[in-house]
Parts: sequence; C-alpha cells; structure tokens
Amino acid sequence: MFFAMGKKRAAAAVLAVVFALALAGCAAKPVPVDPTPYLSVEFSGMSGEGTAAWSFDSEGFAAACGEDVKDAAGLAACVDGSLDKAEGLSNGDTVTFRWNCDADTAQQEHNAVLAPEDATFTVEGLDEWVTALDQIGQADWDTLAAAGEDALRQREGDAITGAECLGGYMLVRQDFSSEMVDVHNMLYAAYKVEAKLPDSSSLTYYAGVGFGDLVLHGDGSVEVTGDYGFMAYGNIDVKAGGDYYNFTGFETLEDMNTECIDGYQGMYSVESNATEAAA
Repeated sequence: MFFAMGKKRAAAAVLAVVFALALAGCAAKPVPVDPTPYLSVEFSGMSGEGTAAWSFDSEGFAAACGEDVKDAAGLAACVDGSLDKAEGLSNGDTVTFRWNCDADTAQQEHNAVLAPEDATFTVEGLDEWVTALDQIGQADWDTLAAAGEDALRQREGDAITGAECLGGYMLVRQDFSSEMVDVHNMLYAAYKVEAKLPDSSSLTYYAGVGFGDLVLHGDGSVEVTGDYGFMAYGNIDVKAGGDYYNFTGFETLEDMNTECIDGYQGMYSVESNATEAAA
C-alpha cells in the first residue's frame, strides 16, 4: 500500500514538473511587437531647403505591448532609428526611416520580438516660392490687387479716379549669376488707370504695382515676404493748363508688356495674363 501511494505521488510530481515546464515554455515565447505606428515624421522649411524631424510615442507603444512583454517602458526606451535624409528636402521627395533596434535585448530582457520595417514618408506641406499665376488663389489675388491699387493711389494722390486690375505678370528668377538679382520672384499687378488733370481733362494710362518674394504656404495661401507695392518703371509727362504733370506708368498696355516681360528676359521667366479682355 505504501509502495502504491509512493508511485502515485511520484507520478503527480512528474506531471507537476511537466506542467510547470509547459507553462514556462509558453511564457517564454517572445511576443511580436511593431513600433512603426507610433513613429511620426514632420517636415518644415522651404521646399528645396526643407528639413525633417522624427518623434516616437514611447508611452503609446509601451501601453500597446501587452502583458506578456516584460518592462514595456524599458523596451520602448531602447527603440531607436534614423532617417536616411533630413535636409535639403523638396515637396514630393521621399525619406526612409530605418530602425536600429537591439533585437537581443528585446528578446532576452523584454520577451519581445521587434518587427520593424523601413518606413517611407513623402515630403509635403513645405513652403514654396510661387512660380506660376495659377498658384495664387482668388482670395489672395483679390487682396494683392486691392493692395496694389492702394499703393498706386498713395503714389499718385487724388488725381486717380479709377484703377481697374487687368491681371498680372509673374516673374520667376532663372539666372542666379547676377548680383542685381536678389529676389526669387516678383508679381506685377497690372492696372488700367484713369486720372483727372487740373484742367479737368482726363488721362488713361497703364501701371504695374509689384510684390517681391511671394511664398506659397503648405495650406495653399500666398504671402508676400519681400518688397511690397513698388512700381514698374514707366514715365508719362502730360501738359495741362500750361503746366507739366508726371505719372509713373505707360501709355499703352503693350508698352508695359515690353517693360515687364522683355525687360526681364534672361534673368527671369515671365508669365502674363494681363490683357484688356481680362477686365
């Protein structure tokens, strides 16, 4: 009887050991975890000169690891990596984040298998220099046109009785060799101007009001960051009541086209939608 009981106890002890080993084997199985969803990359600066910076939500990653991962916060602390390119970025470029995780530490100390794959991001939202008229939305164009008219009236005073915006000229710098070229782009808003002379006669002429270094922001808005409200070169002398009066402008739209287009060929590319028909 004693012998039979001993055999039962021995069998039970063996089963307990086997069960414990089985449990230990299950607990020891590493848990796959992926830190990629907790990685973010942000872009800033001007397109062509943009920079990238990355951040990792270690708390969010640790919370998502689950109970089978040992010391998830410690695991999150050893997750690291780098971007293959972080400077000189333009909109549309791609950058790749490459993980540099300590796989041995993750498995031996945290019961985890890190499953990082390279993460690719497309550069977007960087500011850009305006290069075309159609990048300027209607609201921003209306603001610029109104500002140009204000500048025109401030220059010529009460003589101005009307100023009709006919469109504009978009000049984009091409030649960087000349020291005279110090802006990335210029916009001339073109106006058909009506002026009243002291003898009650009237004058119709054309004027261009300029804005320099227009920036297209990531949200689509346009901002003038350079000179504001300067006039396209032009000179009109008229005689009224025996006196001469001077206006900054051109006698015809074709004359202003020549000044604002032909005068900048070589250093700038020029796009124009300034026509009488645009009025």
